[in-house]
Amino acid sequence: IDRAASTGRSAFDGRLTYGAAEGDEVDWDLFDIVSVNYYAYHARRREAYADDLWCYRRWDKPVAITEFGSYEGAPQAGGMGWDVVDYTTQPPTIDTSLVRSEEAQATYLTDVLTVFETLDLYAALVYEFVTPDAPHRPGDPRHDEDMASYGLVKAIWETDESPGAWQWEPRQAFHAVADHFR
Repeated sequence: IDRAASTGRSAFDGRLTYGAAEGDEVDWDLFDIVSVNYYAYHARRREAYADDLWCYRRWDKPVAITEFGSYEGAPQAGGMGWDVVDYTTQPPTIDTSLVRSEEAQATYLTDVLTVFETLDLYAALVYEFVTPDAPHRPGDPRHDEDMASYGLVKAIWETDESPGAWQWEPRQAFHAVADHFR
């Protein structure tokens, strides 16, 4: 991380940060903004989530949440919520215990945004807009890779075998985040 920080400073005059995973040991003296990829909601009380984030203020620097996101069941897996796809099969296979719930993702994101707004954060970045290599296959949940996507939108492939000129469609979360900021 030291080398990355010095390389960044040599090429960039603006504020520098590093998107650390939750629990990473980082020398924040090297950076201007303390940033964490924070997925630790785990269906807990909002107050506990906010309390957990206060430890990142001890460097007396702006704090940014550089990744947060969810789908049904993902909060329990934290940042590894995407790891439910078996890529050894063609097409890749999804864990059949997953439940597609765009409402759960939309609710989670608006709840977390509400918490973040009470914390005077420098930034909070939803992870992510789209996962283009995780196509939505509504006809067969076993192969609907979009179920493991944190995206605000679904990737719609031209064919099941190839993205070609893929498109996207908004999920409920897309509208929920947009409504939150209206």
